[in-house]
Amino acid sequence: MKAATLNFIGSQLISKREREELATVFRKLDKNSDGKLSKEEIKEGYHVHYGKLISDAEIDAMFKAVDTDNNGYIEYTEFVVAAMNEKALMTQERIKGAFNMFDKDRSGMISNAEIREVLGAQQNKLPQSVIDIIIKQID
Repeated sequence: MKAATLNFIGSQLISKREREELATVFRKLDKNSDGKLSKEEIKEGYHVHYGKLISDAEIDAMFKAVDTDNNGYIEYTEFVVAAMNEKALMTQERIKGAFNMFDKDRSGMISNAEIREVLGAQQNKLPQSVIDIIIKQID
């Protein structure tokens, strides 16, 4: 649930200036312009932009934390969420916007059906068993 909320905030609720700055950095790292960052691109970009080598173990740890869909790449939204400090992402206004994304009927409460609808409609649709676990944890 937290990951879905952060992804929504990172993709929909950041300012134009924040989005432009992060998009510029992302494009510089995305050497083959395929819209996703490989471990090799991260390693090279870290060296070029920070002047420091990063170990394979550090890259693996980064991907474990950032690659939320576990596809072996960091997509733009994952990059935004990782690049922005969680505290900066979690402003009252942004949290309200994310809440409204889940509260489809605008009742002021998020039902299990609304959670299922939002999590099931995402690009990489979550299996029903995972959605059931999420609902059990937050209900």
